Amino acid sequence: MLFVCVIQAVVLGTSATPALAAFPGTNGRIAFESGRTDEFDLYSAKPDGSGLKRITAGIVEDHAPAWAPGGKRIVFYRSMAGGPGNIWVMNADGTGKEQLTSGPADDGDPAWAPGGKRIVFWRATATHAADLFIMNADGTGKRRLTTNPNADIGPVWSGTGLIAFTSFRTGGGDVYVIRPDGTGLHRLTTGPAADYYPDWSPNGKRIAFFRSKSGVQSRGDVFVMRADGTGQVRLTASPAADTRPAWSPNGQRIAFMSSRFHGFFDIWTMKPNGSDLRHVTHDGFADGLPDWQPA
Repeated sequence: MLFVCVIQAVVLGTSATPALAAFPGTNGRIAFESGRTDEFDLYSAKPDGSGLKRITAGIVEDHAPAWAPGGKRIVFYRSMAGGPGNIWVMNADGTGKEQLTSGPADDGDPAWAPGGKRIVFWRATATHAADLFIMNADGTGKRRLTTNPNADIGPVWSGTGLIAFTSFRTGGGDVYVIRPDGTGLHRLTTGPAADYYPDWSPNGKRIAFFRSKSGVQSRGDVFVMRADGTGQVRLTASPAADTRPAWSPNGQRIAFMSSRFHGFFDIWTMKPNGSDLRHVTHDGFADGLPDWQPA
């Protein structure tokens, strides 16, 4: 793959996929990727960890599921080992898979627009770091959103219309926002720490994100801030990695992946103030990149 974005990348300290947007609604199932088979496949479970269902299977690698508004479809990216990733979409039960992008470019981390008619994703090539692109939900009408020598990754679309993402244009990772027409670029985080994986709250007023310790993505915590970047508060404190936050549709909980229990990544949830930690998956396999279904 031209731009590696799998769970192992967090452990190795390289760039990994960002978190996804929450759309308003009642809390449905949590979709996530898991390495419990020889390759990464997509699964979903109830918020308490029960009712586990496997959504994809095969020799390909499936990553970063993102629920559409309404919770009836899932967009994700698929790759063969060592090959470029492409964007796919399917029904919530895994049927009706359709490939939306193809070609030598590496496409990853898709996220839906409010209304479900467009998708934002990053595209990287062998000679150019990742930029953000937007396309229609059927794969047509692709257009570039950012052009930058360093990588722009992890786009996530808020209900208010802004797109948050992680950019390396200043060296380390920071969280930025931009309008879908490419205007209004604004930096939200600064400082020596590297910030990744922004995820909008359902009302668009807050952003959860991951802040690494000493620039190492295998260690760090979940933070939350206002949509303008002010009021940054740390929610977790773990010697391991608490990362990839994803808001629940009702805004009352945040799912995230953590290696705090036995060294493998599991799915956890907590309240938006960091309290009431709940262990969702604990099976000895790498589970991560959660996204919460708006039911």
